[in-house]
Amino acid sequence: MIARRAPGAGLLLLAIASACVPMWWIFGTAQLVVALTVSILVGAAIAVLGAWRRWSGLLLLLMGIVALALLAVPLTAPQRIPRGEWLPGLLDAGAAIVLAWRRLLTIGLPVGTGDSLLMAPVVLVLAGTIIGVTLALRSRRAETAALVPAALASWSILWGPQDLPSPWLSGVVALVPLAAYVTTVRQARRRSRAPRALSSLARRVGAGTLVALLAGGAAAAAGALLQLPDRVVLRGASPSSIALEGASPLSAYRANWALDTRDATLLTVTGLEPGDRIRLAALDDYDGEVLGVGRAAFERVAGAEAGEGRVVGITVAGLSSPWLPSVGEASAIRFVGPRSEALASGLHRDEALNALVVTPGIGAGDGYQLLVQPGTPTAAGERIAALEPAEPLQGSETLPDSMLSALASWTGEASTAGERLAAMVEGLRAQGYVSHGVLDDEAPSRAGHSLERLDELFREPMVGDAEQYATAAMLLARQLGFDARVVVGYTPDPIVPGSPTPVFGGDADAWVEVRTGAGWVGIDVVPEPRPIPEEEDGAPSVVEAPPAQQAPAPPPGGQQQGADPAAPSAPRDAADPASRLLAVLGATAAVLGLVALVAALPVGLVVAKVIRRRRRRAADAPRDRAEGAWTELVDRLRDRGEAPEPQGTRLEQAGDDERMRVLADRVDRAVFAAAPPTDDEVADAWRLSDDVLAARDAGHGRLRPALASLNPASLVGR
Repeated sequence: MIARRAPGAGLLLLAIASACVPMWWIFGTAQLVVALTVSILVGAAIAVLGAWRRWSGLLLLLMGIVALALLAVPLTAPQRIPRGEWLPGLLDAGAAIVLAWRRLLTIGLPVGTGDSLLMAPVVLVLAGTIIGVTLALRSRRAETAALVPAALASWSILWGPQDLPSPWLSGVVALVPLAAYVTTVRQARRRSRAPRALSSLARRVGAGTLVALLAGGAAAAAGALLQLPDRVVLRGASPSSIALEGASPLSAYRANWALDTRDATLLTVTGLEPGDRIRLAALDDYDGEVLGVGRAAFERVAGAEAGEGRVVGITVAGLSSPWLPSVGEASAIRFVGPRSEALASGLHRDEALNALVVTPGIGAGDGYQLLVQPGTPTAAGERIAALEPAEPLQGSETLPDSMLSALASWTGEASTAGERLAAMVEGLRAQGYVSHGVLDDEAPSRAGHSLERLDELFREPMVGDAEQYATAAMLLARQLGFDARVVVGYTPDPIVPGSPTPVFGGDADAWVEVRTGAGWVGIDVVPEPRPIPEEEDGAPSVVEAPPAQQAPAPPPGGQQQGADPAAPSAPRDAADPASRLLAVLGATAAVLGLVALVAALPVGLVVAKVIRRRRRRAADAPRDRAEGAWTELVDRLRDRGEAPEPQGTRLEQAGDDERMRVLADRVDRAVFAAAPPTDDEVADAWRLSDDVLAARDAGHGRLRPALASLNPASLVGR
C-alpha cells in the first residue's frame, strides 16, 4: 500500500510546499524557509512511519507533539540558543501556540521571528503534513488530503497582506501540484478496480500532466488578463495600535536648555558621520495650542531582522521618552541589555512619519543598534526655490495678521511656490534671533508654540528658539501650498567618524520637512545665534543680517554603507561570532532541507522497491515466496523496459532465455505441486531470479540498474 501510493504522497508534499509560498510576505525572513522545510520533512517522516507500523491516531498525535517540542526553539527562536535561553524560549514558543495567531494581525509586515511568531506556520505545516500524508497513504479517499494544502493557502491569504505581488502567480504555483496529486490518486484508484481497461503508464502520466498544465494556464490567464477582486484578509487597514499620551516632544523642547540639562549626556552614539542628525519625533497635527501627532498609524514591527545599511549604535543615558531616537531611515533594529525583550516586543513604526515608538519607553541603560540608510534629504538656498509641492493633503490654518503680513512682505516678488518657500525661510532666518530664555544672561523668550505665542514672535525684534521658529515655518509653508511637519531631534556637533559621539541636552534641535513631488525634504529654519540688538527710544531697530548658512552637501552617490565598529560605550555588535555561526547554520539547513525535499521522491521509489522485495521474500506461505521470485523478476524487467507479455504463462513469458525458462519451471512446480517447496528450493528460485537479471544487465554497465531503480513503472501497476 505504501509503495503504491508513494508517488501521490510526493506530489502532496510538493503541493504543501507550494501552498506555503505566500507566507514569505507575512514573515519575510530566511528562517521561515528553514522552519517550513524541516516541518514538512519531519511531518512526512512521522506519517510514513505511522503508516508502515499502523499507528493509531492518538500515537500519531503524541509523536507530533514530541516533534513540535523538540523543534520549537531551533525553528522559531534560534537566536536564543547561543544565549542559553532554551527553556525560556520553549515557554515562549508554547505560549505562542495560542497567542501567535492574534499577534500576527497586530504587527506590521513582515513580522520576522520576534515573539516566536513562527510557531503559527510551524504548527500548521507540521500538523498538516502528518494529516495529509497519512490520508494519502492510508485513506480509501486519498483525494481528501488535498484539503491540507488548500487550507494552508487559505490561511496565508487570511493572515497575509492586503496587497500581494502577483497573487495569480502564487495561485498557479499552488494549483498545479494539487491538480497533479488529485489526478494521480484518481487514476490509481481506477486502475486498481479495472487494471486491464486503462491506458498505459505513459498516457496516464501525460493526461495528468496535461490536466495540471491546463488548470495552471487557465488560472494564469485569468489572473493576468482579468481584474482580480480585492483580497479578503483579517488584517485589514493599519490603524494606530498605541496611544501617544503625555506632552508633545516639542512642548518639552525648552527643558533641554535648562542649566542642569544642557550639558548633561542624553545619548552616546557610534557610527555617526558628519551631517547626521538624530531624529526623535515627527509632528504634523496642530490645534492652535500644541503640535502633536495627527493621522498616525503606528504599527508593531519586528526588530532584530535582516536589513541593509551602516551600523549605528545608541546607548541611552539621561533620556526618558516613548519616542525612539534614530538616524536616517532604520532598516533593522536590535535591542540589547536587560530590557531588550520588552523593548523589542513594544516596537512600533509609522512609515509615513518615519518615526519609531516603544511602548515601555526608553530609559537609562537601554541600548540598541540600527542598520541605517540615507533618510530625508536637506535643502537650502536655491535648492529650496526649486522645490515643487505635491498635492496638499493637510490644508492650512487661520493665522494671526502679523504672520500673514510678514509672509506677504517676504514673498512679494516670488513667482513660484518654491521661490516663495525659499523667501519665507530666508526672512525668518534674517529677521529672527535665538534665545531660550532660561538663563539670567539670555534675552526674555517665552516658551510655548501656540498661535498667541507665535503672534508675539512676529514683533520687532523676533526672539524665540527652534520651538517657535519650526512651528511658524510649518504653518507658513502650509499657507504656500506645501504639506509640512516639524521634526524634533538632536544635531550633535562635532562628529568624529569612528569615535563615540555624546549627545547633550544643548544639542536639541527642531526643523521642518515639506512634502514635494519627489518626497519629503528637510529645511533648517532656525536663525544663527547672534547678538540681539537693544531697542532705543525713538530709534528704529537695526537688524543685523546673519551670514548665509549652507546645509552640508551629501557625499557623492549617497552615504557609504559600511559596518562601523561600535565603541565600548555602544551596544554589542549584532554580528558577533555566534550570530554569524547561527546564520551559516540556518542557511546550510535551508539548502540541505530543499535538497532533501527534492530528493524525497527518488529516495522514496528506491525504499518502496526494497520494502516490496523483502515482503515477497518473507511471505508466510512457501508457495508465495517462490512465486514472489518470479514476480520480482518480472517487475524489475518492466523497470528496464523489457516487460514480458502479461497474458502468457510463465514459460511463454520466459521466451528463449534459458535461465528464465528454468526459473519458470521451478516456480510452476512449487506453486502447483502437492507438497509446498522447501526453504532451499525457495532460496534457489530467488538466486536464479537474480542470476537472470544479472545476465540481462551484462554489457550495459552500472547505469542501467541505477536508472531502473528510479523507474516507477513497476510500482504504478501492470
